Amino acid sequence: MDRLPVVRLKGFRRSRHPWIYRKMCVPADHAPGTLVEVVDRDGSFAARGIYNRKSEIAIRVLTEDSATRLDDAFFDASLDRALAFRRQELELDPVTDAYRIVNSEGDGLSGLVADRLGGFVVVQLFSAGWFRKLKWLLPAVSRRFGGAEVLVRADETTRQREGFHVRDFVAERLGEKGLRTAIVEAGLRFHVDLGRGQKTGFFCDQRDHRARVRRLAAGKRVLDLFSYTGGFALNARRGGAVQVTAVDLDEKAVALARENAALNRLEVAFHHADAYDFLRAAIRRGDRYDLVIADPPKFAAGKSEIGSALVRYRDLNELAASALAAGGTLITCSCSGAVSEERFRGAVEEGARRARAAIDLIEKGGAAPDHRLRSEFPEGRYLKVLTYRKT
Repeated sequence: MDRLPVVRLKGFRRSRHPWIYRKMCVPADHAPGTLVEVVDRDGSFAARGIYNRKSEIAIRVLTEDSATRLDDAFFDASLDRALAFRRQELELDPVTDAYRIVNSEGDGLSGLVADRLGGFVVVQLFSAGWFRKLKWLLPAVSRRFGGAEVLVRADETTRQREGFHVRDFVAERLGEKGLRTAIVEAGLRFHVDLGRGQKTGFFCDQRDHRARVRRLAAGKRVLDLFSYTGGFALNARRGGAVQVTAVDLDEKAVALARENAALNRLEVAFHHADAYDFLRAAIRRGDRYDLVIADPPKFAAGKSEIGSALVRYRDLNELAASALAAGGTLITCSCSGAVSEERFRGAVEEGARRARAAIDLIEKGGAAPDHRLRSEFPEGRYLKVLTYRKT
């Protein structure tokens, strides 16, 4: 077996966590994104993975098996296993054509995310190593979905930290109008804007909670805050809600949500507004809702923003609890990975106390199971969904 470039640890690897931080490594002059062999201080084999000396996460571990080569056969097999989990174990294809194909560390492919969205696949790169593997990745993914168009994304933080620039030639060729698709989930159809939509274009991680809202909504007055393109709102209406109000500050998302409501022949009152301002006005009017869903964007991108995020969660849930009718249900979410479930729950319950509302926690949840997790990587549980009953 041809040996990969070597990175030596300052000590010994005693954890199965898929990240090895820069402070733990003897500096090496390999190009960002190089596949490397990791050895302990004494030179014994520890792992193989992706190396970037510029990143705080210096090594993304891909295997701890000394007999496993990081060649195209390895990556093909890893992709096939990830896809088989979604298709054979979760049996998602009969339910939806929008789901996560690869969930980074959860599928042993640290730094890579891929979502199927109708006739497209959208890949997100969080490591220079996957940028260097694009010649394998793009056709490999497309081939497994009948020649689907594959779009490539990387956020600005990743591009600066990892030192690469992505040019999406498929997006350029298709243009703005060509980057629209439609997906189906549990009998509802949704238009998806792949060019200007948030994240990969649709929040597959909330699939199970959308289904739960549909089950809970019969006969209820429902308020969907941060409604994006109407996922919760349309499910509530399909589930028999007598009134559904949806609020989002993104004007384009609201316009697309209205299209989705018309596409499914469902009546929803959409409002282009700030959720906090809308709640304050609703409380002053005396409006009350039997089911409130609050699914805000990420409030904390890192540890330095946790404090301000907790204040925002507290204030949001204080208002939501005030607008909730007696006996009503609050489903409140955090997608800030830096904020633990314990601290998020504390902020929610502090907000309820400030509203003089008694609430009981009745259920805790997270991302749908296609957003696969591994026990050694608690950071992967970014989505927290808490359900309360107002007593």
